[in-house]
Amino acid sequence: MKKLALVLALTLTAFAGSAMAIDYSSNNVGIYSDEAGTENCITSAIFTPIPAYLVFTQMTATDISAWEIALSYENVLLLSFTPRGQHIMASPRAGEAMVGLAAPAPVTGGTYVAADVSLMVQNINPAGVKAAGVFFHLLPYRAPAYINSLDVPFELYPIGEPGAPIMTINGGCVVSEETTSFGGVKSLFR
Repeated sequence: MKKLALVLALTLTAFAGSAMAIDYSSNNVGIYSDEAGTENCITSAIFTPIPAYLVFTQMTATDISAWEIALSYENVLLLSFTPRGQHIMASPRAGEAMVGLAAPAPVTGGTYVAADVSLMVQNINPAGVKAAGVFFHLLPYRAPAYINSLDVPFELYPIGEPGAPIMTINGGCVVSEETTSFGGVKSLFR
């Protein structure tokens, strides 16, 4: 009887562990300065429109038929937000977008450009855009999401750490590491 209880306890623990495993490296959402979804940390002059793109990256579905997200803007003004493709957009609450596409759009290389965005900062202080779920949400819980043509819902995970901006402006971006040979470094001092 003790062995059965031990086996049952270990089995339940194993199932609980696998249920909690979430792949945060897929189905990501961010606002980027490029359509490829690679630059989400920029520096900008004040009172200058900043073209940007709401991009879903590392998508696991092959197409998308609807999506929803709530965006909040910290120290940055939203000038425009235009979803791509033929669509219907509902915004029942400020900052929320619930978008249905007229026909499912293909996901190319795991990436889908969902919307064109234009932002502007009014001072040189750090600014950013954060993502959250909408009030009338698709999933059983409040999170950004999309559905494919088979009506299968997928959660979108904001890039970065929880609560961190999905785009940072004038916030001290991390410099990417470049590979340079020692000969290339020596040539700088000749």
